[in-house]
Amino acid sequence: MEQRKELFTREEKEKAYAQLAGTVKAYSDETIKRWTADIDGSPVYGGLLSAIVSTFNAQTYSSLTPTPRDPTPAILQQISIQLASLSVNSPFINSTHPAYQQAKAMASSVPTAMVWVNALWFSSLILSLSAASIGMMVKQWLNQYVSGLPPETTSSDRHETLESARLRQYRLNNLEKWRVDLFVLAIP
Repeated sequence: MEQRKELFTREEKEKAYAQLAGTVKAYSDETIKRWTADIDGSPVYGGLLSAIVSTFNAQTYSSLTPTPRDPTPAILQQISIQLASLSVNSPFINSTHPAYQQAKAMASSVPTAMVWVNALWFSSLILSLSAASIGMMVKQWLNQYVSGLPPETTSSDRHETLESARLRQYRLNNLEKWRVDLFVLAIP
């Protein structure tokens, strides 16, 4: 059997592995840094917007309930009619008018514009809270991605360098598989 010649020396392989690990690290770090920068202010602004919109919601929500008509004038009118219809027959005092029966109070209707305004306020609140929640979730994903990775590949051990590059590439592939980049872009 013929002995197979090695194409590369051990030093050349280690250098290639170190370059590979450096390239994967640079791409990975740049991508995560860019995504993190895109997301950093999003939960804060989403939370502030939600607080402001909640204030408007609280002020305008009460206008959605129709205001019932005040029954006091109707009751006073009924009392007046009954007093006018009293007849005095000895030993009895009778009223010829029936006792007050409260009719269903006709409620005034809510203006359509107010319904639309409130629907838009609540939609805005839902969207801003959703954006803030998604932003925090993506931020956690990115922090989880970085956790456990060595900060620098200063190790001269080829196995450690190769494992670090594999771990980074594996995590980066999964971030792409789960379309984290689309989540980052979708957050306003």
